[in-house]
Amino acid sequence: MGAVVEKVPMMNGKFELVRFAHRPNSWYFRYYVPSTGSQKRTYIKRSLKTEDKSLAEERGLEEYLKLRNIEQDGGSITAKTVQWLMGDWIEKSFQRVVTGEIKEVTWRSKRSLFQNGLKNYFATKGVKKITDLQPDTFDEYRFWRMTEGWKFYSGPNAGQRKPPTDGTVNSEIGLINEWYNNYLIPKGYVTRKPRIKTKVLELDDLSANPPIPVKEWEKVWRWMEQWSKKDAKGVNRPSVHYWRMCFRHYLLVAYNSGVRPTELCGRYDKRQEVIDRGLTWNDVDIVPQTRWSERLKKEVEDEPIAILDIRKTKTKVPREVPCRTAKFLERWKQFVLEWREENGLPAPDGSDLVFVNPKTNRPYSYRMYAGAWERIREELKDEFSDYFTLYSTRSSFVTNILEEGVSRDDVCKLTGHSYEVMTRHYDRMKMRNRIPEVTKRMYGKNGQNQYGIRKLL
Repeated sequence: MGAVVEKVPMMNGKFELVRFAHRPNSWYFRYYVPSTGSQKRTYIKRSLKTEDKSLAEERGLEEYLKLRNIEQDGGSITAKTVQWLMGDWIEKSFQRVVTGEIKEVTWRSKRSLFQNGLKNYFATKGVKKITDLQPDTFDEYRFWRMTEGWKFYSGPNAGQRKPPTDGTVNSEIGLINEWYNNYLIPKGYVTRKPRIKTKVLELDDLSANPPIPVKEWEKVWRWMEQWSKKDAKGVNRPSVHYWRMCFRHYLLVAYNSGVRPTELCGRYDKRQEVIDRGLTWNDVDIVPQTRWSERLKKEVEDEPIAILDIRKTKTKVPREVPCRTAKFLERWKQFVLEWREENGLPAPDGSDLVFVNPKTNRPYSYRMYAGAWERIREELKDEFSDYFTLYSTRSSFVTNILEEGVSRDDVCKLTGHSYEVMTRHYDRMKMRNRIPEVTKRMYGKNGQNQYGIRKLL
């Protein structure tokens, strides 16, 4: 605004009254915004629309108090656009991908929120500059996200868009809080973050993905057995047959081990060109078993078990999982060896993934696994008693071994679940098993209810 011809510090230098050379008779309010790092010195300047110094002092104090109130409420007093700040935050966040601190898939989720979700939310709220961010800006975020926000998201299956779960919105709120805590506040754009309420989730991943009852699971594996045959409908290429056999054996192992999909199958990071997680052949040990035969009066050979060494886990804590999957893994390995030989590919070595695309030696995409499960759900929808998901194999394993008498502590060690989650699941399962007992009623002679219970109508 040109050269300063007069400057009057106010309130011990907390703000200034200034006159500029281009308009020497008018007073202006000027407030210094503390900068960090390499940022340029920044002032907030506003015309006080007066030539009278006394009146300028009164109006200057009013402006200062307005700014202080905004800061104390967690708002911003600077004037950068939120679009620029979100873009800068995403750009700086990618540095953590380069250094290996976070996975690229995590960064992509963050980018999607800031470039799509928040961008459209701010548009509906009229938020353009950082000064528009107020303490109540996010009060309606959850409602908007559940009713309107999801419609803005685009993808390969736009027709399948649907409102997000409470857990998804909670995760997004966490990313917004991270933006405030690690970027906006440290750089001085705002002084504190607003309080954005998250919703306490009533369902954990065990109850959100209901276990598949044994009788319904039998229908699943029988359907897969037919679907994966070499002469099955739709198997027109060797690669299709391989994929169907791969998915079939993956599902059998998942149901009988409780291992998470990404821990079994792994996933490929395109940017870093590395495979994350996944079970390799070296991670599988087959352990022979014996049992006592009462008829023969001696130990006889029994079905072997497999011990899966899950080294790279979601919780970062490795674990070993002894499970009844040996026969499935041995059958799958035999198929892999024969298929590779027939199709001119070398046999796998110990470092190769168990469930892998043989043409690329990389994991199949999670979308392929989800699509195959969706096919099962569509085919057996009249047979299913609940909305089972790909993760239902995990909760099925938990339910089955709890019912077999395995302790909750051991189940936690096998699956990597927290004791709190396991206890909730165990208590629900036990209560369901006791429904006849807890709903039993005592009746007197001739079926008369001895408590005299009667209907209201």
